[in-house]
Amino acid sequence: MHIQKILKPIVVLLLTGVFALGASNLMPAQADESGYQIGNKFSINDLNTIERTYIIDYQKADVTGDNIADHILLIGDKLNSKDDIYAENLRIVIQDNKSKAYSEATYEGLSGYEGTLFLGDFDGDKIRDVMLSSATGGSGGIVQHLIASFKNNSPTIIFEEKDNNGIFIDGKYIDGFKAEINVINLDKMIYLDLMANRNTYIDMNIYDKDGKVLSEITPYAIPFSELTPVDYNGDSTYELKGYQRITGSYNADTISNIESLWKYENGKWNISELQYSTFLIK
Repeated sequence: MHIQKILKPIVVLLLTGVFALGASNLMPAQADESGYQIGNKFSINDLNTIERTYIIDYQKADVTGDNIADHILLIGDKLNSKDDIYAENLRIVIQDNKSKAYSEATYEGLSGYEGTLFLGDFDGDKIRDVMLSSATGGSGGIVQHLIASFKNNSPTIIFEEKDNNGIFIDGKYIDGFKAEINVINLDKMIYLDLMANRNTYIDMNIYDKDGKVLSEITPYAIPFSELTPVDYNGDSTYELKGYQRITGSYNADTISNIESLWKYENGKWNISELQYSTFLIK
């Protein structure tokens, strides 16, 4: 369930300290009178914060469109102490620097390690949007993302949980040590050469020595392990370059690496480029 809300102006809880640099943003955070500091606790009753809620990243820039720099925070609930690199209930919080009102954006279950913020215009309205990235820490190397617009103090999520899946595929192993893959997003079929795994697959009884399929294998695409903002066209609007793996007989059995370029158009993310690899030797 998405949470996108704006709160009436409330008293700001001041946290003492000096601002730290936001790790994944091109614009460094600057010290100011607000007192927000990465690593400090964050407590605002109307945002349902708890004793273990901390500021994980911070930026300062105009994201509402009024040409006044706003406070942009990534907050999350840590399990034990401020030194934990994992946090649950990650959310982007904006304090409008004019009205002092707070707004936030998140989706249910958004948690991860070492979350970071990036600011850039993704929807083409010439106002910076806010991108949150956080690694899940699992064996698949999956990283979760969220992008939200806060134009006019109205939070709107434009990259949500389902978008983290990237491409969808439907595939199978076929005779001749090959995989037949349908890229559902594009309705295009590709074929992968599996000869690099020939001996392993014969030992696993997936193929016989003549290349005949003995076991039904359904390849699947792992969600994004990396998603990088790029101004591909040089028009000051960011696209997203994504990296995914297609796995075969088990999670570590990578049979292709996918690189895709995504652009936000007409309210959704569309693939504008896609490349895939096939292994000749492993």
